[in-house]
Amino acid sequence: LKAGEGGVPSAMEKLNGNIWNVSACNRLVNERNADRRHEKHLRALEATKTMVDNSAPADHPHLRTKSKTKKHQEDRSAQIQLENRILLQKMLSIDTKPSPVSGETLLSQRVPSRSLHGEAQRRELDRITAANQEMLRRLQNARPSMELQALEEKEMDRQGLKYRISQNSTRGRMMKLPMPEQSAGRLSLSKATGSTKLLKDDWEHLSAYELDRQLFDFERVHSSSSQKPAIGPSVSC
Repeated sequence: LKAGEGGVPSAMEKLNGNIWNVSACNRLVNERNADRRHEKHLRALEATKTMVDNSAPADHPHLRTKSKTKKHQEDRSAQIQLENRILLQKMLSIDTKPSPVSGETLLSQRVPSRSLHGEAQRRELDRITAANQEMLRRLQNARPSMELQALEEKEMDRQGLKYRISQNSTRGRMMKLPMPEQSAGRLSLSKATGSTKLLKDDWEHLSAYELDRQLFDFERVHSSSSQKPAIGPSVSC
């Protein structure tokens, strides 16, 4: 009971239901009533109006199509086509109209070029071309007059001789001088002097007279070999 004015309790509020419509007789009826109340609640939510308008704005098609801009472009294209058609018509009229400076007239009146020395120049060009081809063939088939292997062997002999002379001149104080890259010089030097037993240690024990004799024999053999004619034809163009 609620207290009214003066502390007098007010009458009990009236309920719109009784025991027959508040409670259900079984489970199925209770579920049906609950579904009905839920559907009524959903319909009430759908019919509710919002205080803020959140709907999509109005569509303005003219802002998307831009019909005025398209109309200007079409007018400009039509004007350009008209001008091109007029220009083409003028060009066709100029080409079809007979004129003393037209292409056909100039070609028909052109005098062919003549030359008094054309045939002679052509024959001279053929002769020069044939001579160049012959020279190229001779250069490609020519054999060298100098042998690269012989030059390399002479260089190795010279390096070996220089090393032996420098080593014998500093007999009192031994110096560790570098040897040539290959041992072909030492072998060639031994063959040239006619001795196969002159090795590294043998040169160190030779006297000055014996060393001079070996060098003299080596120079004599080299001078006799250099006077021999070179093998192979010489290239002459």
